[in-house]
This record gives sequence, structure tokens and C-alpha cells, in this order.
Amino acid sequence: MEIKPIDGPFGCVVHGLDVGAGVDAETCRELHQALYDNRVLVIKDQVCDEAPYLAFGRQWGAPIPHVIDTSRMAGFPEMMEVGNTSPRAKDELKRNSAAFWHTDQSYDADPATSTMLYARKIPDVGGETRVIDMKAAYDDLDAGTKQRIEGMNAMHLYGATAGRDGEAPTAQLNENQAAEVPATPHALVRAHTVTGERALYGVAGTAIGIEGMGKEDGEALIAELKAHCVQDKYIYEHKYEIGDIAMWDTQMTLHSAKPIDAPSGPGTERLLWRISVRGKPAVYQ
Repeated sequence: MEIKPIDGPFGCVVHGLDVGAGVDAETCRELHQALYDNRVLVIKDQVCDEAPYLAFGRQWGAPIPHVIDTSRMAGFPEMMEVGNTSPRAKDELKRNSAAFWHTDQSYDADPATSTMLYARKIPDVGGETRVIDMKAAYDDLDAGTKQRIEGMNAMHLYGATAGRDGEAPTAQLNENQAAEVPATPHALVRAHTVTGERALYGVAGTAIGIEGMGKEDGEALIAELKAHCVQDKYIYEHKYEIGDIAMWDTQMTLHSAKPIDAPSGPGTERLLWRISVRGKPAVYQ
């Protein structure tokens, strides 16, 4: 196995690993460290089915069945098919439901710790994922801002802020789904559960306000922090190749899919298998 820096402001790429054959604990720890050091990890040239891919996902934490139960993969409810190939993807809102800055499960009291996408079909044009290094964005804040936001909690709610600031809206939850994920607080500056490093967390996508702060002031602070984070110098954009498993540390990043059209023939289809996990990986327990 070989791990090298990626062609971008951050991230790394892995060659010479066969996920389908299984990954031992020593190798898995090396991969974890590479992800935590680099925010993004891209494992190249993979060929595996659903079961070994899910087994690999479980080495990173507990896979999370998505709150929208109709989005879960048949036979593998802890996974999702992401792209434009399913009947659901005929609806533009559902096809581009991740085309806004967010971090996975930030609307949940126990949020995701990492997400991975396994590229099965890739369009010739478009379909990229953009990722923001939220630790770098936090490190670059001036001392006054860091002191001002220390100890603050943001309130998060699924689908509440998509559509603001030019971001695409997201599919709404039905009554039963919404009951599973009531509004929940998370620290604006959050410590990583493995490394202890601190980063801005969830300042786009689901943040609806700041605890103890008026609505307008809270929204203004969130918008201010988001505007700081979405600068180009903090963004890596991944162009997939078939066989890529692209992962990012959701505790230290925001991400956004680029919008895609419905497929119109060869070279226009996009299909990725998504796994998001929570909790400490087994090698750290």
C-alpha cells in the first residue's frame, strides 16, 4: 500500500489496497491516521460488492441508516445509492439533495464521524464532491473571533437552512422521519473524538441559530463563519474515477455535491454507494 498527498490543498490518495479482500487492523489504523491527518482519503482502483464494502465501512464506525428510509439501499439499509440512476433521481430535488454545504448527520444528536462514497458509474462531465477543511478555517480565525465563539452551541435541524445563501433546497422529511431528529445542539468549535483537534463544526446546512443569542444575531454569526469557510483556499474538489472510494472526516469538514442533470445516455450516469458512520473506530476502542 502506498499513501501520497493528493493534487490539491489537502487530502491523500491510496494505491495498492484491495478493500474487497479485507483490511487488517494494522492497515486500517494506518488509513485512519492518514484520514485524520489529511481530512480526505481517496482509495483508488477498487472492485468489490456491497457486503465487503459495508464490512470495510464498519471498520470506521457504526454505519448509519439514513433518516429518509426510502433512500436506503435494498438489502443493505445502512447504505445509500447516490446519483442520478434510480427512479427517485428523476426528481431534481432528490437527485441533488446533497448539493449544498453541510456535514452528514449534523442534525442528529450523535452525528457522523466519517463518510465514504464508492464510485460505480461516473459521468464524463460533473459529479464532483467539494470538501472544506474546517480545521484550517478555524486555525485561520483571528484571536478575537476564536474567543467570541468559544463555548457557543449552534442548534441544528434537518432541512432548515438549505435554500439560504443561494444553496439548493433539500428533500423534506415526513412527520415520522422528522420526529426521529428533533433540533439538537452542537458546539461551534468541536473537538475531534479521536485526535482531540479542534475545528469549526456544521456552520452550513443545518445550523438554525445560536443558543442564548437572538435569531438575527445568531443567523448573522453563522453566515459570517460560513463565508469565511467557503473561501477557495480551504476547498478540495474531487473528480471521481470508477473504482474510487473517497472518504472525508466529517468532524473536520463540510462538503457539497455539484448538481447533476438526469442521465441522457452513455457518459451521463452517476452512481455512488454511500456509507456514513458514527462513533470511534474499532482500532481505537
